[in-house]
Amino acid sequence: MILFILGMASLTHLVTDLLEPLPELPNKPFKCNMCLGFWLSIIPASALYGWEGILVSAITGIVSETIYKKLI
Repeated sequence: MILFILGMASLTHLVTDLLEPLPELPNKPFKCNMCLGFWLSIIPASALYGWEGILVSAITGIVSETIYKKLI
């Protein structure tokens, strides 16, 4: 579960960096690490962990935002 959270948070950070220069996309959820982390991981986390996947997705969003804050 920890590897899933770290992997999805890292992937979210990379995807957010790729989507940031696109002006036609709205800021939320596409340019916010926390929002995008939650929405990118909700389906795989729910498939793997059931109802606990919602909590795992929330943690993924927080970890992704922490990665963003530490790198900037």
